[in-house]
Amino acid sequence: MDEYGLNRILIVDDDPNLLAALSRQLRGKHDVTTAEGGKEGVETLQKRGPFAVIISDMRMPEMNGIQFLTRAQELYPNSVRMMLTGNADIETAMHAVNEGNIFRFLTKPCQRETLYWAIDAGIRQYRLVIAERILLEKTLMGSIKVLADVLALVNPIAFGRANRLKEYASQLVNNLNVEDIWQFEAAALLSQIGCVALPEDILSKVYSGEELTEDEHEMYSKHPELAGQLLSLIPRLGIVGKMIAKQDMDFVEMGISSDELINHRDLLGAQILKACTEFDTYIFSGEQRVTALARLKSKSNRYHPAILRAAQRFEVINIEHRESELPIRELTDSMTLAEDVVTGSGILIAPRGQRISLSMRIKLQNYAHRNQIPKKIKVHLPSGNPISPTEASESKVSML
Repeated sequence: MDEYGLNRILIVDDDPNLLAALSRQLRGKHDVTTAEGGKEGVETLQKRGPFAVIISDMRMPEMNGIQFLTRAQELYPNSVRMMLTGNADIETAMHAVNEGNIFRFLTKPCQRETLYWAIDAGIRQYRLVIAERILLEKTLMGSIKVLADVLALVNPIAFGRANRLKEYASQLVNNLNVEDIWQFEAAALLSQIGCVALPEDILSKVYSGEELTEDEHEMYSKHPELAGQLLSLIPRLGIVGKMIAKQDMDFVEMGISSDELINHRDLLGAQILKACTEFDTYIFSGEQRVTALARLKSKSNRYHPAILRAAQRFEVINIEHRESELPIRELTDSMTLAEDVVTGSGILIAPRGQRISLSMRIKLQNYAHRNQIPKKIKVHLPSGNPISPTEASESKVSML
């Protein structure tokens, strides 16, 4: 079945004769499904959706057209909704448009050409919406992953923190019950992208809570602005860039009241990043969860009250795992490093706790091929991870 229902039409009416007539008219042009009444229409949506266009009569028993189309919007908000009714008064039309978010309002009897025109316009509208969704889900998310992989290769310490911040941001936005979670998760994952310009020794001091010199602090303080500038060049990541650029701001510096934060998505994201970053710093430097939460709670001038309340439910990232030493070619994306990977000359290739990715495996293979790192790496395997060929056999496995 078509995943997005690009050519599928659902027509809902309590008159079976009208449904049969409309099906005959549209046969061969569209994939038409009919339902007798709003209740059956909802069941059809739940079992066979999505549909590109949903057309409903207004006056039906049990559930009228407005009620049905409102329910349809909840189930499939991207579907284009239309109303076809013999009751052509202005009040009905206003209710249909305002309460059901109707794309077209058609009256009975509807000319065949008018119906064709309306459905074609609806399908074009639906395809525009779906194209945008596909762009967001595939192209944009792919771009975000590429940027994160680049950060992992260029600055593994910063990438390790970014991964932890993404997990904490997911917790926080779920506790706050906000929409479009992907923006906040993307902001967390890319929040350290500006750190590509910083020496790793400065980042190590920052992440472990060590005191920076005045020059080091000046250098580090510029990374959010740099990240914001880089991301502003990517379509649809502008709001994410603003979240990152403002991540160091205290709430009192934002110049808005407590009631206004929800209407300023960039500032809300900045507050989320700030709370996640501070909590991660406390935990990474060795403090216990209770102590870290108490320190966050004491910063009432730095955070919106809702952010502090939600942050009190932070759970320290601790994935159940077992440790194993494996050849690099057997590493998978479900694993994380159990130790720092360092060259013989002391260069950090990847920090302990970093999740394995395709680009990281290639990087490790290249260093191993040049005998600059061991050919086997200690990793953490999540609970339930299948036993590797190396673990199942006592025989030695050639690395390359």
